[in-house]
Amino acid sequence: MISIPQTLRTLLEDPTVSDICMNGHLSMSFDRGAGFENVSEVLFNGREEDYRQFVLEQLSLSGRTWDAKLPFVDTVFFQTHRAHLVFPPVSRNGICLSLRRLPRANSPDPVRGKARARNRWHESAFQFELLVESVENHESVLFCGATGSGKTTLFNDLLCFVAERERLIALEDTAEIEPAHPHFLSLLSRPSNPDGFGGVTLRDLVRQTLRMKPDRILVGECRGDEVLDLLLALNTGHRGTMATVHANSALDAMRRLELLALIASKGTIPAPLIRALIAKGIQKIVHLERRDSIRKINEIISIEGMERDVIVSRRVFPKDRGSVAGG
Repeated sequence: MISIPQTLRTLLEDPTVSDICMNGHLSMSFDRGAGFENVSEVLFNGREEDYRQFVLEQLSLSGRTWDAKLPFVDTVFFQTHRAHLVFPPVSRNGICLSLRRLPRANSPDPVRGKARARNRWHESAFQFELLVESVENHESVLFCGATGSGKTTLFNDLLCFVAERERLIALEDTAEIEPAHPHFLSLLSRPSNPDGFGGVTLRDLVRQTLRMKPDRILVGECRGDEVLDLLLALNTGHRGTMATVHANSALDAMRRLELLALIASKGTIPAPLIRALIAKGIQKIVHLERRDSIRKINEIISIEGMERDVIVSRRVFPKDRGSVAGG
């Protein structure tokens, strides 16, 4: 078995390193929040065979395999990092491995967990307390932002404030949601095998979750047909749901949800009805940004309802930007 190179091990154990990228066996870089830095050291003795063997061993330990028909793999390596792999010939540089540090579970001690969560967001303390109130009031919240903006970290931190008696079910492609909660269950999607069988989609998981008595449904990332089923669930009593989506702003997130739901419905549900589902099912949309290596809550909007087929929303933070007429 190929051992983990010491330089890579050091980066994996460094809590300030959020991302590690390997573009083949001769190129590795890492990010501490201020941009990528190159590693000059030669890894795996400069042997592509050793690097490939290392990757395949770690892939096997994570319970995943790869095939030429499916040259992309999402999984978790070392139980601490989300891993994304791209295999040749799609990648011209050899096997590309991208590692992102997973958010750590908060302390099982509720008091310590809440204190740690508040400390992590001290730069956005006012906004964080607004969201804590929303979570405690069982509002459904959508988090949006670019990759690495802190969506999942904020997601996990807010789960510290969910009552212990509630049942939480997380639906993800890769396990990233990990609250220290006594009634937390994690379900993972699964790609089809090379013959096209055995796949389990997020949409499948949403439908099954409704039969599992969830108090809160937690969706790691909305990006496909599951959006429509999630909106339907939100309008049938499943309040307190939390989900993330990639978007440039809170309003863009709203529009993206509408587009994804329209695509999923294949035109059978008119756009005004989709907007009505969003307006009734989601109470807050939160946009996050990463500035100067610091993750901040940039914007919070509250969805107020519908007016003439338009979603009416109000900007809760920052207030000095004025109100939002609609979406």
